[in-house]
Amino acid sequence: MIFYDMMPQKTKISDQAIQDLELSLQEYEDEYLKPFFPDRLTERVPSATEHESRKIDVTINIAEREEVSRFLSTPCSCGQNCEQFFSVSEVLEAREDFRLMSWNEQHSFIIGKLQTFMRSSEQSVSARKSSRRERQRFDYFINADRPVCRSMFLFYHGESLDRLKRRQKHLAEMGTLPPNHGNTGKSPKHACKPSDKKKVGTFIGNFTAVHGLPDPGRDLRAEKGRLKVYLPTIMNYKSVHRIYEKSATLEGSEPVKYQTFRRVWIENFPYIVFSRTKSDLCMTCEDNKKLINASIAIGDEEYKLDCLMRAREHLVTAKQERDFYRASIQASKDSYINAPSDATTHLVQDSVMHYSWDFAQQLQFPYEDHQVGPIYFKSPRTAQLFGICCEAIPRQVNYLIDEADFPGKGADTVISLLDHFFDNYGLGEDHALFTADNCVGQNINNAVLQCFLYRVITGKHKSITLSFMLVGHTKFSPDGYFGLIKKRYRRSKVYTYDHLVDVINASTTGGFNTCQRYRNSQGHDVIQFRKWSDWLGQIFKNLPEITRYQHFRTNVNVLGEISVKESVDAEEKTFTLLKNETSGAVEELRKGPPVHTPKVLSPQRQWYLYDMIRPHIPDETDKESTAPIPKVSKPKPKKQ
Repeated sequence: MIFYDMMPQKTKISDQAIQDLELSLQEYEDEYLKPFFPDRLTERVPSATEHESRKIDVTINIAEREEVSRFLSTPCSCGQNCEQFFSVSEVLEAREDFRLMSWNEQHSFIIGKLQTFMRSSEQSVSARKSSRRERQRFDYFINADRPVCRSMFLFYHGESLDRLKRRQKHLAEMGTLPPNHGNTGKSPKHACKPSDKKKVGTFIGNFTAVHGLPDPGRDLRAEKGRLKVYLPTIMNYKSVHRIYEKSATLEGSEPVKYQTFRRVWIENFPYIVFSRTKSDLCMTCEDNKKLINASIAIGDEEYKLDCLMRAREHLVTAKQERDFYRASIQASKDSYINAPSDATTHLVQDSVMHYSWDFAQQLQFPYEDHQVGPIYFKSPRTAQLFGICCEAIPRQVNYLIDEADFPGKGADTVISLLDHFFDNYGLGEDHALFTADNCVGQNINNAVLQCFLYRVITGKHKSITLSFMLVGHTKFSPDGYFGLIKKRYRRSKVYTYDHLVDVINASTTGGFNTCQRYRNSQGHDVIQFRKWSDWLGQIFKNLPEITRYQHFRTNVNVLGEISVKESVDAEEKTFTLLKNETSGAVEELRKGPPVHTPKVLSPQRQWYLYDMIRPHIPDETDKESTAPIPKVSKPKPKKQ
């Protein structure tokens, strides 16, 4: 049964509401996050110590900017005008990056540079000794096309001449091997305890869950197969460490120092990074940039032209996939405009509709805007967010599933939610176009393809096309809607699942974000998770080398067949995936897969929420909703 809850809204959404949505998306892009600590005196007045600390930080930043500006405005003493290659912002950023490195990282970085710069003449005669010695000289570069003098090189990295000379001596005597510290192998008295490291890790994880967003590039090659998570540009390691110090102090524990905090972060969370204004999300684009820079240094015109052509071909392919995505959206908008205004009828015959879906980062509750305190060192209750966007309306249905009901990410979950979406929010289109990210096992999955074959065979659609944009270039509609939810969430007080529902529904003024609950107000399940993968695997065969292809298409004229392409303009190949005869398959497919019942919260988790999270919820009713008294006996703690 299909409900047309969205159709009557077509005539009610005004042009002003659409403009408000576009403005909200633009504001989200431009202004990612307001300052973490508000300046409203009614909420919290900074202490004298905090005020003095901020004043010192601002003074230091201003002084360093003036120093850099003064240095770059003065002609370089070498006479080669090295300063003309650099801007004030670039030098400040480079000095900050170098300052954030540990001592060993700084040493290895400079030693590597020196080894590249070094050039040895045959021999030279010492004026003080009769023996002849090998002469070493260094040519300094910031990168391949920017040679500089030693003074500019030192100033660019904020290094001293004495340390540079010591490292030059180390390179000549010891080579590139790092120096051994005298206490190597010994554990110092002030070493960070495992329990402190665990607290730091918990803080970073919870902080990122609130303020971070997954990499829109969706490149699983980086960071050992984990998606990068980007924190706002206005943040850095030091600002997050200051928030950590305040939280630890309020909890009553001793915070670790900045260098230890940063080391734990880099060792355990390398995929959590700070967004840069000029960061490139595509690894292939980054690799091509490096090759082009290297070709300039080599000076081989043929090699340089080859690198430029390779980069151009990649960008042309990415543009073609993006144009196909936009054309699919435009086709769905045209079908929606031509649809009748009567909500009880279908869309026009042979109508086309485009949908895109994605998982968002999970939301935590309880949460308070600008919260600082012990809650960051604990594991609050979580809810998973899955969005399906219909760009033609435009509107995104966001499935909010509590951790007690969530069976886990995977093909079964994706198909179950898509099936519920079409039964309750579908517009009755004949031809469906889908776009998803490149997550293998979740979207690029045989079960998802088999599900679309199932929908065509059973007459739910006449044709279905599933497309994946190029890896690294997959930023699409759901990212913007999730961003608006996160923006509203960070400025709200959320203590219960119902509060999360309100945040999603209020994230846009025109109702473009709507929330679909897992349970209704009476506590009954609205969504059924089913075991699609095993059931579909009995009827359909797997597509060989599925990850090679970007586009998949099936239609009613050739039931059980899937047409695939490696890119939008590549040659199309066809595979037959149906195992049995079509007539028998239809009867089997109409039965549907068995229901999969999600696991309930474990006793350990129930008691953890009651003991550790319940005290952070002020209202008694909200306490019972989020962290109720467990009805199971408390497990005994495990012996260490």
